[in-house]
Amino acid sequence: MNSIFYCKIISLCNKTLEVFPLEVLLLSANLPELPSKEELLRHATFTFLVDGISRACSHQLVRHRPASYSQQSQRYVAMKNFPFVEPETVRGVKVELEGKEMGFKELMELVGKFYEGLVEKGVPKEDARFVLPNACTTRIVFTMNGEELVHFLRLRTCSRAQWEIREVAVEMLKILREKFPGLFDGVGPNCYYLGYCTEGKKTCGRPEEVRELFRNLK
Repeated sequence: MNSIFYCKIISLCNKTLEVFPLEVLLLSANLPELPSKEELLRHATFTFLVDGISRACSHQLVRHRPASYSQQSQRYVAMKNFPFVEPETVRGVKVELEGKEMGFKELMELVGKFYEGLVEKGVPKEDARFVLPNACTTRIVFTMNGEELVHFLRLRTCSRAQWEIREVAVEMLKILREKFPGLFDGVGPNCYYLGYCTEGKKTCGRPEEVRELFRNLK
């Protein structure tokens, strides 16, 4: 039932760059017996667990309604040595700060030490977390009905979606096609789902390539 894809993230526990498993799991699906596909999608519910995405990604995810969400708390969970997602575009980039060159990893280590110092001085974790970055990884469980799930997948599998949430959406779609091909084989970005692109001047310009990708997605 699970599908695992991988993303480069940093683990401050051992101070090394490693490949960390980012998991997308379908925890449950409730599909009532109804006469039409439209009615079935309206009343079916799907519950997913996504583990290892950044807070930046989860902020995009929770904007999708109607849906129910339960997310790992930074108020109660200690974030000492927190893992984080490092985008490819910042890897290896150095920025000069107060006469010292610093990369993304070094900055995250510095923030982690500052957070730990605040907690050690008696600052409540719920207040110390204010220094934590959007790059922090998180775990989230969410439930959507079929209609909203299709809407989510149409938007977030599109080439114009942010790369991290697009990876999550594509992995979700792979799982759904494997388990419920009759419901989800025709689902993908709008150029595939509708047969034409809805992005106007912001189109990626590769609709045939994208359609081919989603026709063969497994």
